This record gives sequence, structure tokens and C-alpha cells, in this order.
Amino acid sequence: MKHAKSHTEEHAQVPGAREKLLSAAVDLFTARGYAATSVREIVEHAGLTKPALYYHFGSKEAIYLEILRDIHVRMDEALSRLSSEEGTSRERLTRFAVGLFELFEANVSTVRFMNAVFWGPPQGGPPFDFRTFHQDIRTAIGRMVEDGIARGELRPADPADVAQVFMAALSFSMDVHLVYPDWSPGEAGLRRVLDILFRGIALPDDQETIR
Repeated sequence: MKHAKSHTEEHAQVPGAREKLLSAAVDLFTARGYAATSVREIVEHAGLTKPALYYHFGSKEAIYLEILRDIHVRMDEALSRLSSEEGTSRERLTRFAVGLFELFEANVSTVRFMNAVFWGPPQGGPPFDFRTFHQDIRTAIGRMVEDGIARGELRPADPADVAQVFMAALSFSMDVHLVYPDWSPGEAGLRRVLDILFRGIALPDDQETIR
């Protein structure tokens, strides 16, 4: 004789329940903040009930951390893949930046949430070390720059400084996309900016003197 399914099991088997809850939590945490968002609001926004959230995540704190962990895992996978590609230093660094921009475009809602948490007022959410996101990118770019210098493809420079320049170009492109979508440089615009970085904007000293 089969036992009747529990109320929790029924909700756990709703197709796409986990993804719906994550999406709803991202929307509400971004718009209202972590502290002001309740479990009830999350499940109502997702079209589900509390047992579904408790089954998949256990608590509001857990779904908050899962959102951050998920994007961190995706970024780590992208960094590993993009850092191991072949080609000249210029080709590798360009593909690296463009690849991260593509990851950003595919996760705009989550990035908005991260910005709200990182730049906004304290909301009492569980602690999360956002420095890992920046440090992992900086380290990956620095290694490619060091390799390019060793191979004679890049001018000698402090890899940390070069990484910061690349991150600034990438970060600003993302910020414009978030705040002013109509002005977004997109992938093509980012490539043009990176091309300027590689070529530089200063004339050689002899041409400056002539002018």
C-alpha cells in the first residue's frame, strides 16, 4: 500500500520550483533589501508556498547565500576556461574580458542584486566575502600579463597595475549596461576599448616634440 505524499513532497516536485524561488529572491532582495524581504513575499512572488522554500533551501539566509555561491561557481568555471585558452597575450586577454562580459549579460539580475548588497546600506544579511570575486579576476589577468611579458608580447609593467586597468574597463562597461542600457557599449564596444588599451593613446616622444 502506497503512502500518501506529504505536503512538503508535493511542493518539492513542482517543476522548476528551485529556480523560481531563486529568481524571486533575487528580484525582491534587489528591490527591497534583504532585511525587508520576508519568506512569505519570496514564495508568493515565485507562485509557491513556504514548504517549497524550506524543502529546497531551509531558510531565507540559505537562499541568500545560495544566490551568491551560484554566481561565484559560474565565475570560477568561466575563469578556469578563459584562462586556459591558447593564443597571443592580446587574444587571450581580449577573450577573457569579453567572456566575463558575456557571463555578466547572462546574469544581469544577479549582478544587480550583488551591487545592491555590496554598495547599499547594511541589511543584516549573512556575511559573504565579495573580495573573492575581484581577487580571482585580478589574479587571472595578472598571470596572463606576466606570461605575455615573459614571451616578449607585452611591455614590462606591474601585472597588478595592468590587471586594474583591464578590470576598470570591464567594470565600467558593465556599470553603463546596468544604469544606461541604451548607452551600453556591448561586446563590440568593449573590444574597441581593449584595442585602445593595447595600442595606447600617447604619441611617441619624437612625434610629441615635433607637434
